[in-house]
Amino acid sequence: MMTTDASSFDQLDVLVRRVSGVAMLYPAGSVIATVLSATLDAVAHRVPAAPLVHIEQRADGVRVTARIGIGAAESSSDVSGRVHDAIAAHLEGGNPPVVQIVVIVASVWLNG
Repeated sequence: MMTTDASSFDQLDVLVRRVSGVAMLYPAGSVIATVLSATLDAVAHRVPAAPLVHIEQRADGVRVTARIGIGAAESSSDVSGRVHDAIAAHLEGGNPPVVQIVVIVASVWLNG
């Protein structure tokens, strides 16, 4: 059983990318945070370090958001369900608990 420590969260990008049907993983944080982070990374000439899967600590637990792209031949509900289940299994039994997992299908790749 995995706990929700920092290393568990760091692994979520890789985990989501490995889910069958995921063609792309996009930043899932707020638009302002994403733009600010990308701008700072570009100015500093560094590789972006911020995880793409967004983790939000709340008073009642953790909210996880993943924004994915899928291939045109894939079912968005099937792929998003697999992503949800993979995240839930990875963070199962953690402390603080995961209270919400949001999976957003942001694009459908016609060539994927």
